[in-house]
Amino acid sequence: MARMGDVQFKEGWIPRTKGCDTYGCWQPDGQVLINVIPHAVDTILHELLHEARPQYSERAVRSIVGKLLKKMTEEEMQTIYAEYRRKVDQD
Repeated sequence: MARMGDVQFKEGWIPRTKGCDTYGCWQPDGQVLINVIPHAVDTILHELLHEARPQYSERAVRSIVGKLLKKMTEEEMQTIYAEYRRKVDQD
């Protein structure tokens, strides 16, 4: 934890590699780039599915959302995240 004071963090999009999301990476300039989009979109879809289908078990929701995320394009993920940010920033 002491090391966090010495490191600069930045949020930004990191393109998928071989269909997998990258959540963070160290950059040569010493910054750590954090990709918050995959986690945020996962949570958004998860909670929306709970609302739409309250009878689904937690396991079913996780499974469905996992499959959705694998099929989503980077553009779709960024669009959902942008709408989420728009709504959050309104409040």
